[in-house]
Amino acid sequence: MAGSEISEEVADELQALQAIYCGDGEFCMLSDPDARVPMFCVSTKYRGRHDTISISASFTLPEGYPRMVPKISLSSESLSRGAISRLKEGISSHARTLPEAPMVLQLMTWLEENITEILDQDLAEVCDTPKESLSKEEDGEDLWLALLHLDHMRARGKYVKTIVKWTKELSLTGRLLFQERLILILLLGSMKNIKDYITRQRTRSVDVDSAGRSCKERMMTVLWEERLQEGTVSLAQFEVAECRTVEQLKDQFTGAVLERVYSEHVCTLLQKQSIRT
Repeated sequence: MAGSEISEEVADELQALQAIYCGDGEFCMLSDPDARVPMFCVSTKYRGRHDTISISASFTLPEGYPRMVPKISLSSESLSRGAISRLKEGISSHARTLPEAPMVLQLMTWLEENITEILDQDLAEVCDTPKESLSKEEDGEDLWLALLHLDHMRARGKYVKTIVKWTKELSLTGRLLFQERLILILLLGSMKNIKDYITRQRTRSVDVDSAGRSCKERMMTVLWEERLQEGTVSLAQFEVAECRTVEQLKDQFTGAVLERVYSEHVCTLLQKQSIRT
């Protein structure tokens, strides 16, 4: 960054982060948005082995960003000082390996992927638990279900092919659902593979921007994810469904678990969509 204003790519990155972390208190500017050295905080929650972990990441983007890596500060009441120190060291090292391009979203993704491992190290130090004794759940192979929301698709054909390809590679079943402007993705599979899918969606080029250039997904939201008991949800394969009516969309959510997901999350989105119309 140079001059008295931030660059267009940094402004775009801040806008994307605000769209992704749009929950109450998730994104907070600590400086003026147009400051030459933007400072902001992203607060989010990650699902741990046994409970939810809250963490805040504060970023200061130097004038040379993204040629220079951001200054990062982490805080969490859920983690020990040692865990926070290891996370900060790891995320800072990872930042130095990334291309000279806006990277905060990739750093938040790295945090999500590595926070459980850091917690495991803490537990191993306290409990001296052998790594070989990790259960199936702890190894990330337990069954999970996730619901994702996409804001839009410009290059729909290419985007859909990419989603189908990734779900096949990661052995995920589920649905890609369209209902007017609403776009939802249901994923069923191992926690590890679902996290891998989410990482791909956020960090790889999947769509095109208004100028027709390839771009990454900046406006995907993870609405819900939960570990399931075997047999509670049946989605034999991954399918793409065009729902002409709300009733057709609702029919895709059959069974106690999916009906709850529909009532708690999809209905809210439909109401927002109706208000905007």
